[in-house]
Parts: sequence; structure tokens; C-alpha cells
Amino acid sequence: MRLALKLLMLLMLTVLSTDQLLASSGTETDIATGVETDTRGAPGDEEAIEEPDEIRMLTAARAGLHGSAYWLVENVDGWFGERPFDEGGRVSGSLRVRGLYREDDGFSNDVRYQLRVQMPNVSETAYLFIGRDNEEELVRDESSAFARSQLLLPESGSDDQTFFAGIGYLLRDNLDLRLGVRSGYKLFAQARYRKIWWLTDDANLEFRQTLFLAVDQGLGTTSALDYAYALTPRTAFRWRNSVTLSTETDGAGWSTSLGLFQAFGRERKLSLEVLAGGETDAPVPTREYGVRAIWSQPVYRDWVVGELILGHFWPREDDDPERDRTWAAGLGVEMQF
Repeated sequence: MRLALKLLMLLMLTVLSTDQLLASSGTETDIATGVETDTRGAPGDEEAIEEPDEIRMLTAARAGLHGSAYWLVENVDGWFGERPFDEGGRVSGSLRVRGLYREDDGFSNDVRYQLRVQMPNVSETAYLFIGRDNEEELVRDESSAFARSQLLLPESGSDDQTFFAGIGYLLRDNLDLRLGVRSGYKLFAQARYRKIWWLTDDANLEFRQTLFLAVDQGLGTTSALDYAYALTPRTAFRWRNSVTLSTETDGAGWSTSLGLFQAFGRERKLSLEVLAGGETDAPVPTREYGVRAIWSQPVYRDWVVGELILGHFWPREDDDPERDRTWAAGLGVEMQF
């Protein structure tokens, strides 16, 4: 564990030295339903016990990230009224660093962050979101299961990823509107809807729909349909699907996965999936298919989480005469605050 923590500290110092900050809410996800609930305390709540230097530095870094974000947001919220920030205000975030290796592309790294804020003097139904993420996935609001980082596909930090900021407004519990800017000047807008139907006590169907309009990404919509069935209290089967139609895609961009998910307690989780994706009107409709295994567990307390991904894929580009086959692996650490 100490080796993993040292790795995280080294990665954080590298990130912070280039003025990169991050955040995203700390949650616990039900193995069958995918519903998330907050499970961690605020930074600084840890007991005052004798700890190694690496742990003290890590705890101080987390408290500093949360404290600086909280101070900034609290002051900005004060511009709009006199209501105390602790009456409905919330700041949560995460910083994730990941290294990837793929036989056909070599090594790459990935740094992402998000910060989500609710300010009581602005509105109880409004929130701010800030971060750094894949530009296309951000605009299209694609499922995290099919993110390039989860598929172990390389990214260029300058070409594929972008800084973003925006404001969201909750019209209802399952419907919100978002307006944001990315790459400094590119506007995007989204309308997002979510609905869950419980088919039985052990099975549910979740539908998500996002309409988007963005500079350089055009007009489009992303639909996601996920089926989950709890085989046991700790084991679930999930079938996840996503389809995107836009002025920038060849037909419909699609992704699908079938998998088993196992929880082992203490937030340790294992998943095994078969998955595929492509575009319907492309010369090669199925861009890639493969198998993927993901293991995740807390590395320290419940707010430093490690993740190991192993995959074997069969990709094919439009101009390739036949499919390649490649192994891939990813190792990541996420700090939640």
C-alpha cells in the first residue's frame, strides 16, 4: 500500500506543478443498480493518529484541495446574497491519474478532474461544474463505461482533453439543463433526462437521454439503456448500451457491453465484460470488440481508490484489410475530496 501511496504522491506533485487542479464527488455504487451514494467524510475528519510521512502529505494535500475549493466557492456565492454557504452549499471533487499501455499504441497517461458545486445564494436547484475531461465524451455525455480511458485507448492531453466550466439547472430530480464552455471559448449546451424502471425486486432498466449542441461537435443526441439484474446480494449481471446520433458521426455511433459484477466488501469490486463499438455507416461498422476485466479497491481509507484494468481487443481501422489483436492494461489512482 505504501508503494501505491508514494506513486500517487509523485503523480500529484507532477500534476500540481503544471497547475492542474481537480475534483468529483466521492460515492459508493450499488453493484446491481449503479445508484451512487456519498460514503466518505469531509477532508480533515480523519483521526489524529501517528502516520507515515507519505500519509500525512496525502491527507494534507486532500484537505488543501477541498479547503481552497470551498473557500473560493463560498466567497463567490457571497456575491449573490447573504445566506450562509453551509445552508445548502456543497463542494465535491476528485483527481484521477492513470497510466495506460496498449500493444498497438505503446504507453500513455491520463489526468482528469471534476469539481461540482451547489451555491445556496445562486439557487437550490442550480450547480456549477468545472474540470478537465475528454472533449467529445464531455459534449456527448457518453457513459463512463465506454470512455476511452476505460477502453484503454490512448489520448493526447492537448488534442483530446479539454478544460471546461459551466452551470447546470435542475428542472426536476431526473431532468437538468447545462450550459458550459470548453477550451476557453467553445460553447456547448445539454438537456439531460434519466428514468429508472424497477421490473422486479432484483431487476431494473435505466434510460438516459442527452440532447446536445456544441461548437465543433454539431447537434446530436446520446441515448443509453442499461439493464441490471442482481443474481445474489453481491453479484449482478449488467447489459449496457449507448447510441449517439449527430451531424459529426457516420450514421449512429454505438457501444455495448455484457458483464458480471462482483462485490467483495470493503469497497473491493471485480467486473468481467465482453464489449464492442463502432459506427453504423462507417466502412468498418464494428470498430473494435474485446474482453475487459476491472478490479478496484480503496488504497487508503475510502477516498484514495486504485483501479487495475486488463483487456484483450480486436480493433480494425477503415483501411485495415483484417483485424489486429492487442493486449492492454491500465493502472490508475483517484483521490476524492
